[in-house]
This record gives sequence, structure tokens and C-alpha cells, in this order.
Amino acid sequence: MDNTSLTKKILFDYFDGKSSFIQRKMVEEWLVNPQNKEVYYQYLDEWEQLHPQYVFDVESGFSKVQQTIENPFSEISIVNSSTASINSFDFYRIGQWLSAAVVILVAGWFSWNQLTKPKAVTYEKLVKLTKNATGEIYEKVNVTPLPILINLPDKSSVILQPNSKICYSPKRYNQSKREVILSGEAFFEVQKNPEKPFFVYANELVTKVLGTSFFIKSQHSNADMEVIVKTGKVAVFLQHDPNKSKKLTDNSLTGLVLKANERVQVNGSDFIINKPIPINPGQLRLPIQKLTFNFDEAPATVVLSELEKAYNIDIIFDYNKLANCKLTAHLSDEPLMEKLELICTALEATYKEVDNKIILEAKGCQ
Repeated sequence: MDNTSLTKKILFDYFDGKSSFIQRKMVEEWLVNPQNKEVYYQYLDEWEQLHPQYVFDVESGFSKVQQTIENPFSEISIVNSSTASINSFDFYRIGQWLSAAVVILVAGWFSWNQLTKPKAVTYEKLVKLTKNATGEIYEKVNVTPLPILINLPDKSSVILQPNSKICYSPKRYNQSKREVILSGEAFFEVQKNPEKPFFVYANELVTKVLGTSFFIKSQHSNADMEVIVKTGKVAVFLQHDPNKSKKLTDNSLTGLVLKANERVQVNGSDFIINKPIPINPGQLRLPIQKLTFNFDEAPATVVLSELEKAYNIDIIFDYNKLANCKLTAHLSDEPLMEKLELICTALEATYKEVDNKIILEAKGCQ
């Protein structure tokens, strides 16, 4: 048996990765003899010529060379394989460095943004500050599944939605201004009094009116907020507004002023007031936002039923006495109590509030 031929075949299988465990052991034992190493490298060179690791594409290579000649600045020409390896390594290192630099810059910007970003104002914080300043606080929480009516000391109306709460300081309310703090959703009908502006603080958002009707939606801290104006004008600004002090003390509406049938959304996490957009009142979900309260020779019983539905409150009256009564009234953003006073004047009636119910007494109509 020709051991050299046998060894050559075994080595070729070894180079191909096709050798068995016994053959690999034979090669390892055979290489122990230093004289066999020369034969080993000879066979390896021969095997590599028969099995080239890279086949050069002549046409593709020529095309790339031609492109480089025509546009020498389009890419960097590589002179030889060793230079290519060095340049590739350099570009890899530069790429790593640039990537790390970008990561550091982004992280630094984010950290700086978080450090300089003002802390969000919360309902709890506002309540605590008001209580510390005035010594007392009145808070109403709606734990029912339906809206509830709240009449403020100046007879302004608030329809507080479920899972919402509102508070104010009885001592400070209606002195130089009227201020309430809101968490959740509520519809406001504010008694007109330009000398004593009305403010609603809802987390980061401050809403200022002189007397109008509007809806506010605010939830937990950093959540988006919304203001929808039904009638009149409303000014909105943020707690961190640099001109906040002036806007709080001035009796005029300044800043971003919304008109009737406009809505604005506020980004609670980035402290950004978006551009106001018009709304269709018919698409709003609260009954009071849809009603116009314009009545021409309408039955008094129908008018009172509309008020019950809008304010979610029971109005108790003698149906038989009012069956023949007609009303012509063009009501707008007046609070409920003012609406009732106007209706009672027309009907020669009186009313009183007992246990969250309105009891209306009337003589009737012929």
C-alpha cells in the first residue's frame, strides 16, 4: 500500500472537513513527525488551488474600475488586500466612534431636557397650596355614574361628570377673583362679572373667563387636556407661562383666546397648547352642549323638561297648573339659577332648592 497516496487522500478529506474521527487522529499522529509537515503544507497548497475561497468576477471588476476612472471621488479605491483590510478596520473604528458619540449626544440632550423641563402641576398639589394659603377647602367628588349639578357661591353652574372632582376656597372665592380646581371633566356656566375673572386650574392648564359656558376635560398628571367653548370667549394658558402673573391679575382676556364652537387640546407631558380647531356642536356628547335653549311659544312643561335633561336635576312642579302656560325665551350661557329666575319671572312663579332638587311653585295659566 502506498502510504503517501493514502495520506494525501486522507489529508484532502481533512481539508474538506469530511474526515472521520479515526482519520483525524491519524492526521494528528502523522504530524507528530516534523518531516511530514513539509508534505502537509505541500498538499494544503495543492488543495487550495483546487478549492479557491474567492473567485474573481472579471466583468464586475472591470466595471468597478471603469466607474472609479469616470468618477474618482465616488468611492475610495483600494490598492491591495492588505490596505483594504486596514481601511476597512479604520472605517469600522470610526463608525463605532461616531455611533458612540451620537448615543452620548442624544442621552445628554434627553437628560438636559428632563432636568430643565418644569415639573407637572397636579390637582393634589394645587389643593394643598390652596388649603395652606386659606386654611380651608371645599371639595365635591362625583362618585355616582351620572353627572351632578354644583352651584358655586356666585351662582355659577358646574355639571361635574362621573369620576371627577372640584374644589375651591370658600374664604377666597369671589373676592378679587373666582378660582376652582378641577380633576376630570366638567361643564361650566359662569356668571358674568368682568371685575372678578373666573379661573379653572386643571393640572398644567389654566382657563380664564369673564362669563361664558365651556367644557374642560383633564385627567391625571401628564395626560392630554381639552377645552371646548360653547358660548362667549375663553383664554387658556399654562402654569409655566412666563406671563402667568399678569394674566392672573389682568381683568381682560389675553393669550390664546378661544371663541364659540372652538376646541383646543393641550399636551400635558410636553406642555404644548395645540392650535384651536372648529367643532360641530351636534357631535358633542353632553346634552347641555347641544341645547340652544331658544324657545318660541313653547309649553312651559317642555322647557322645564329640557332643563331637567340638560342639568340632570329633578324639577318638581304641578303639571296641571303649567299645562296651558307658554314660554318665549332665548337663553344662552346663563347658569341654571339665572335661567330659573327668568322663567319664574315669566310664569309669575317662585322656586327653591331642596336636597339637590328644584321645587317650582306657580299659579298657573288660563
